[in-house]
Amino acid sequence: MFTRLFSLFEGRHYRYLIVGILVFWINAWIAKWIFTYPYFSEGFYQKNLGNLIALELALLCSYPLHKYITWLEGSEDFFRKLIQFHYYSFLGIIIRILIFACMIFLGFGWLVSSFVSIGFVILVNFVSFDRFVFSPKDDSFSSNSHIYSSFGEGIGTLETIEDAVTYNRWIAAKIEDYLGEKNLEIGAGTGTIAAITSEHFPIDAFDLSRENFQILKKRFRSVKNVQKIGQDILSIKTKNYYDCIYSSNVMEHIEDDTKILNHALSLLKKGGFFVAIVPAMPALYSSFDKKIGHVRRYSKSDIRRWEKSIAPEYKVKWLRRDYFNPIGAFGWLVKMKILNQKQIKKQDAMIMNSLIPFIAWLDYLPLPFGQSMLLVLKKI
Repeated sequence: MFTRLFSLFEGRHYRYLIVGILVFWINAWIAKWIFTYPYFSEGFYQKNLGNLIALELALLCSYPLHKYITWLEGSEDFFRKLIQFHYYSFLGIIIRILIFACMIFLGFGWLVSSFVSIGFVILVNFVSFDRFVFSPKDDSFSSNSHIYSSFGEGIGTLETIEDAVTYNRWIAAKIEDYLGEKNLEIGAGTGTIAAITSEHFPIDAFDLSRENFQILKKRFRSVKNVQKIGQDILSIKTKNYYDCIYSSNVMEHIEDDTKILNHALSLLKKGGFFVAIVPAMPALYSSFDKKIGHVRRYSKSDIRRWEKSIAPEYKVKWLRRDYFNPIGAFGWLVKMKILNQKQIKKQDAMIMNSLIPFIAWLDYLPLPFGQSMLLVLKKI
């Protein structure tokens, strides 16, 4: 568990936490020094002024530490980024105060409210600094229209953008537990997940889109572990062959998804696994879901539907039917459902990419909701 969590951390995540601890110590030391002066202990306003001065001095110290150590930048745009850094830092402070006040109002104790509000601001500050202060100049926040591919009758299949490396590895890690000597990916798209799983496992990559089929052939031309590239998995007639058949954000595009499920079960060996990562919660279904060809977002009722539709000759056991990524569910609710956003922006995907190392531990909680579901069946 811990090895997998830590593997999601990149260098700047570790450096951010280390520098954050150092800044906390600097802030405490400065505050202690300021309050040695009697003036700052005389009344409410003087005490708050002392805290504000201590905070400002700590921010002035933390900026070069984050610039030079956490994000490994030089001195370019030093003062412009200092202003941005202050802006987002004070925005984080306001958010922390609001969260703390709300939790106190709801009856949580001082300790819990402080812990949650500080933890939340640690995440907010990291994302703000990573995406808006220290982000590369050429990292444009364009939409990810290039990641849509056709499945079936030209229906768009949504994949995570290639640049969201941490996010993609997080998704792939959920699949890799079940891979074996012979594996098949349904709806491989442009090969985002296959590129990761094929690092250690042999993969057959299939995608019904002619365009994606050509991209896959070109991309994996010299990759030894990608053994076969095809289009329609219904054309595969070799029974009891694969150790694992998996898909990531594909089944929701297929009207008759149980037909694909039953065919996949016929191709699996006894003891093989069918793994599907699918968008979850029908309440999150938006006009954007419809636009990109989502027939459904999955829930527990779809699990029961699958159970009833599995052909009697196939005996299966459910290993996983879990919700995950509650933070993504909240983001989808706000962006796609409430604000009715018409596309996934690169900016949004990269924010989630930055957050993954800090929120991946939530996967180990029995959550009743999430942006996605992990469905795993074992053929017995």
